[in-house]
Amino acid sequence: MSLPGGAFDAAAHFDEASATRYDRRIRSFCPSYDALHHMMAAWFERLPERAEFLSAGAGTGSEILALGRRFPFWRFTAVDVSRDMSNACRDRVAATGMADRTACFHGRLQEFRSPTPFDAASSIFVSHFIAGREEKLAYFRAVSSLLKPGGAFVLADLFGDRASREFGPLLEAWLASHASQGVEPRELEKDRAHIDDDIAFVSESELRDLLNEAGFDAPIRFYQTFLFGGWAMTKRQ
Repeated sequence: MSLPGGAFDAAAHFDEASATRYDRRIRSFCPSYDALHHMMAAWFERLPERAEFLSAGAGTGSEILALGRRFPFWRFTAVDVSRDMSNACRDRVAATGMADRTACFHGRLQEFRSPTPFDAASSIFVSHFIAGREEKLAYFRAVSSLLKPGGAFVLADLFGDRASREFGPLLEAWLASHASQGVEPRELEKDRAHIDDDIAFVSESELRDLLNEAGFDAPIRFYQTFLFGGWAMTKRQ
């Protein structure tokens, strides 16, 4: 769903109906979704026992639940532009007994303020919806501004150069994998249109440049599934 001018309207797209089915659909879109969360946690092992963690674009709270089980004394802040996704996140953390160590905020990350900086942050499948170089840069700068110097950041997103030799085959393999999960042809057609219309792909080299400008050390790519990638990095001291 787009705003006037063609920008993707995440708040409208991720409504109550989307929030309800998100956890099922994302595992069809990304068959290694749970593995990503398991792998992500390994990059945070050296954080303080009582770390403060920011989940940017928290969605239904999957990374909070995964990290909360592994690090039982961490405290989490979940920020999401969709009120329905924020509500789903709040319900899930409450159902798992984590409400006392999770704060949920509805709104854009660029407008979120914290009295103290965070030890670490994640952004999982969020910034690929942000069209325009300056808009992406503003988002990454917002993450950086909320971290302590040396704070850890894990980013996972769709990425790629549409003009490259490998992009087309990876896209087709990805859609074939998605279709094999029992997705109906009409739904698959809508999903492909969503990818074509709403995903703001950038190459890995451009993504690295953006992250460097935002204040991060060189990211390390530790994960890839089709066109999904995952990178770990730290905020420059």
